[in-house]
Amino acid sequence: MPDMNSTLEQLRFASIPAHSVRADFAGGGLSSDLGPVLLRGVDLQIGLTKRLAAALPDRRHQSYVDHSYHDILTQRIYQIG
Repeated sequence: MPDMNSTLEQLRFASIPAHSVRADFAGGGLSSDLGPVLLRGVDLQIGLTKRLAAALPDRRHQSYVDHSYHDILTQRIYQIG
């Protein structure tokens, strides 16, 4: 029986071809795999990592650079998420 303070409300998201996206607060079947996917979606909408990378001066010698600041920041932020 649900707690009196709990909610059975579900969140609905835009459809994604061949996938069903649903969020509820029942606590069953938890997975940490969706965090980076949601984080990437938000990042693409608001451009956070692009703005952060643009705000940081890149003082590295460009002939030795394999990955842009944007790539490095994106990887690290998504990894933490």
